[in-house]
Amino acid sequence: MVQLVVSGLTLGSIYALVALGLLLIFGAARVVNFAQGQLLMIGAYLGISAQVQHGLKPSLTYLVTLAAMALIGVVVMLIAWRPLRDRPTYLVILTTIALGIILENLALIIWGPLPVSLPAPFTGRPVRLWGSFITLHQMVVLAITMVAMGALSLFITRTRFGVLMQATAQDMDMARLVGIRVNRTIASAFALGSALAGLAGLLVAPLFLAEPTMGGSLGLKGFVVSVVGGFGNLPGAVIGGLGLGLIEAFGARYVSSDYRDAFAFIIMIAMLCVRPQGLFGEKIGERV
Repeated sequence: MVQLVVSGLTLGSIYALVALGLLLIFGAARVVNFAQGQLLMIGAYLGISAQVQHGLKPSLTYLVTLAAMALIGVVVMLIAWRPLRDRPTYLVILTTIALGIILENLALIIWGPLPVSLPAPFTGRPVRLWGSFITLHQMVVLAITMVAMGALSLFITRTRFGVLMQATAQDMDMARLVGIRVNRTIASAFALGSALAGLAGLLVAPLFLAEPTMGGSLGLKGFVVSVVGGFGNLPGAVIGGLGLGLIEAFGARYVSSDYRDAFAFIIMIAMLCVRPQGLFGEKIGERV
């Protein structure tokens, strides 16, 4: 039982990190980046290349990978959002979907189709708890998710840049008129969101083998937990991610592992029917 709980919370933490990146970008640009899962996959592969192929230390691997992912996030903004910023939102969404397909194929060309793994940077003897073993990496994944949620909440609500992001999301034209550099603000949001996806990739790669299509499912589940938690609500995204991870772990054990990936979409459909605004509501800004 304890092992199922820990496994579910660990996987749910990965979903939550993906959702936090999605919400950060949505909070600034008001678009959903459906390439977020593929960015997670790229982050995993960059970490593997840095640590396994080039022999970098884990700490340096994380720094290099997160910096590279932030740069990739800016490139995504320049390709998917900036040329279409005055067009209907669905065009930006379709562009991010196409970009995700491109990233998958690039990974297939560069790294090949064979699954590869990343050694866990946090090693040590597993902790025995009520007859189950918990690895140090699993505990670190949970801790990083909680820290990321707290840091993002403070960043958005207590820093000047976070206020600028909220103002940009409310009304880009008015933000420009009062002197806010909208393009720079949104580029920073894409960079941070992409770095969060890269962090999720670095954390999930030691748990599962990395392969080019791994991001599709993880990205969609990150979107699901964003909807379930209440789009725009950071604590809701984390709680939704942890809850989905637990449901998948127990559902695979006591129902059927064949339906593991279906649980997320069943939950989302049920939530949209019963409570469309999500568990913790949706923060809605009124333009005056």
